[in-house]
Amino acid sequence: RSGKSFTGKELDEMSENQRMDVLKHILIERDVEGAVFSRTEPKHKQTIVKTLKQLGEITAMTGDGVNDAPALKQADIGIAMGITGTEVAKEACDMVLADDNFSTIVSAIREG
Repeated sequence: RSGKSFTGKELDEMSENQRMDVLKHILIERDVEGAVFSRTEPKHKQTIVKTLKQLGEITAMTGDGVNDAPALKQADIGIAMGITGTEVAKEACDMVLADDNFSTIVSAIREG
């Protein structure tokens, strides 16, 4: 598959090797274009984090719900939403995004 948009259902239909190949391709092309994972469940977030870590990548994951907590803990950097996030997500994460604005993540990384 050569597309850059994947649903949770499509992830479920892939073998572990196929998911690995898809994420490898995305990583190779990351300076040119990104990828979108939509209609995913919390288990898909965990699968993506696990696969990226197996590929030697440092992972960051955002989430706001109780079901996101395992993926937030599993990622190298878990980022919870400060306004809409549940207390469980905030407790499971490494960083709380006070304004729920994703561009704040980029600013925070630049500042160190």
